[in-house]
Amino acid sequence: MGRYSNQTKEKSYGAVIINEKKEFLLIRHKNGEHWDFPKGHKEEGESDRETAVREVLEETGLIVRLIDGFKEKTRYSPKPGVDKTVTYYLGFSMGKVTIQEEEIMEYEYLPFEEALEKITFNESKEVIRAAKQFIDTYLQANDD
Repeated sequence: MGRYSNQTKEKSYGAVIINEKKEFLLIRHKNGEHWDFPKGHKEEGESDRETAVREVLEETGLIVRLIDGFKEKTRYSPKPGVDKTVTYYLGFSMGKVTIQEEEIMEYEYLPFEEALEKITFNESKEVIRAAKQFIDTYLQANDD
């Protein structure tokens, strides 16, 4: 029996969003005032990827294109008795951000180092590091 065996399971899906300058989108949530990526819970009939795309649209107003090949999971306990897994995809968007004012305080597009510093949770810092490595490895070849 592992550390999470008797806990309620919770799953969310989200996306690490980059723009044309390869800056990372961070949003500041009203609940807890933390800086993180857009994410949320699945609705009936949705795939994991569809959930991520919808949550980004709801929280930021952005239509995002997910980039194949990147999928990163984090697992943590947000409160006693809850085991939460968040699956992140990597997405690209060139649109204008319109935040969901009920849930989001503000947003920023930041270069990697600044985004890494601003992110609140260590689990999300690992996700952005993995995204940066993926971008550097697989997307740089397309810059020429």
